Amino acid sequence: MTLEQLLSLLRGAILNDRTSRVSGSSDYLWTDEELVIYMNEAQRRFATQGLVLRDGTSPEATRITLVAGQSSYDLHESVLAVLSARVSSQEVDLQRVGHSVLNAYRQPTESWIDPSSLTTMPPGAPVAFSTDETLSLDDYDSLGRAALRIHPVPSAELAGTIIQLRVVRKPIEQLQLSDLQASPEIPADHHLEMLDYAAYLALRIVDDDAGSVKRAADFKATFEENVTEARKSAMRKLFAPMDWGFGRGGYSWS
Repeated sequence: MTLEQLLSLLRGAILNDRTSRVSGSSDYLWTDEELVIYMNEAQRRFATQGLVLRDGTSPEATRITLVAGQSSYDLHESVLAVLSARVSSQEVDLQRVGHSVLNAYRQPTESWIDPSSLTTMPPGAPVAFSTDETLSLDDYDSLGRAALRIHPVPSAELAGTIIQLRVVRKPIEQLQLSDLQASPEIPADHHLEMLDYAAYLALRIVDDDAGSVKRAADFKATFEENVTEARKSAMRKLFAPMDWGFGRGGYSWS
């Protein structure tokens, strides 16, 4: 849906905010600017908590340019988590390794990288990556900007090589009254659902005598229910079966 459509629905069908004046200044309770601010916050919150915005194409969020001798790269501020990474000229993804196991030992096989070797590997072509492994559900992640580590450290010959990412992120562009035909970045299935939070933000600051506090609480509860369902659906889609077997990492078959 477009911003124009969403703004009309939020003001009319949801908030029932109608002007009674046929001339002169408007007597709307909320300006268009205020409602757009609330919608931007609603979209950001839905993306952050629902994990519904997955991206593999936006250059600013999904492309890392390697620098010789540099292993750590700050990701775009919108990135919540990295789903996969690969050298742009290759078809196979880099192996993901958790930060906590970089110095642990696992008997290597064709499908495993020995984490104990990553910190001592000479500079060369990337074979693995790690992140902070966090999918934060907080509005403002206290860990700050996410970072990506490449293993081993890129050699001089690989400077300028692009690492292509698939990420879960927050919206990059803000909705603006100057572009009423723009659409929210989150999937269209959630456009109406995000309006519940915009309505909550609007109604919570209206005089309690109008009964708005109760309405605001109802809208917030509905929003949170929809976010929970969206997050469950997103996590099912992001799930990958764990690769395991006997005789690895302390387990043995006898």
